[in-house]
Amino acid sequence: MFDWNDLRYFLELARRGKLAAAALRLGVDHTTVARRIAALEEQLNLKLFDRENRSYKLNENGRRLLVHAEKMEAGSVALLDEIEPTSTEGPSGTVRLATPEAFGSQFLARHCTSFRSHNPGITLELVAETRSLNFSRRDADAAITLSPPGHGRVVSEKLGDYRLRLYAAPSYLQKHPPIVRLPDLSHHHFIWYVEDLLPVPELQMLDKAIGDPQVIFRTTSVTGQAHAAEAGLGIALLPCYLADRMKGLTTVLPNELSILRDLWLVVHAELHPEPHIDRVASFLKTLVTSERRALLGAS
Repeated sequence: MFDWNDLRYFLELARRGKLAAAALRLGVDHTTVARRIAALEEQLNLKLFDRENRSYKLNENGRRLLVHAEKMEAGSVALLDEIEPTSTEGPSGTVRLATPEAFGSQFLARHCTSFRSHNPGITLELVAETRSLNFSRRDADAAITLSPPGHGRVVSEKLGDYRLRLYAAPSYLQKHPPIVRLPDLSHHHFIWYVEDLLPVPELQMLDKAIGDPQVIFRTTSVTGQAHAAEAGLGIALLPCYLADRMKGLTTVLPNELSILRDLWLVVHAELHPEPHIDRVASFLKTLVTSERRALLGAS
């Protein structure tokens, strides 16, 4: 039997990739992290990481353990939520959180009741738009982004990942040539963003994934893309957390085309230690971990 507490060290090293970064997060020395990881590997009789210079990268064993460790982490948080009485005391204030449009309106908003029940003193302002976000102007206190910012007085950390796949309505697929392989997509219609109004550069990926897609409809809204696809207009590259909930959509070549994107939490440096900001950050980390299956889509 291994020490359950070692999984905390495993999770942080898996997420940070470096001993020093994991140690900083855990509030211990980097040698402690290395020692606990070594102990865990010895107790399991498995190597969990590949060492590359000073970085630690999960190997196949580590990736398998990560799935279970994250479930245990989410379960322990859920247990505490169940047994801990809701208090009217605690941090108070307003937190303005900017997110990508679909993530904020179609995923995060569904879970705000849970946040409110445990944090009655905090008002969450959700801005489902990151294209014009400027931390210098204090447009938001925190943000969920698809990559860490390259500048600005901010603190950032990776929350997790989400997956995008191709989706279409059965009515569209029945009226158009069959899709068996990726080259078959050249005969089909696509729904996509207005290119010069892309919210973030990281979303410039349809051309890379498909080649020269025949785009017949564009909108700046991911939700709009999903509804257009559901109406049978064409094929759309959509987040699984949105499209999998829509009964009128089905996946297209899910094993051949699957794109992973990062989710990062970015907080203004001056606000990072504030209790009400920390409550929001903790909620987001727990949510992304516990909803990992929805974010990555059905396997």
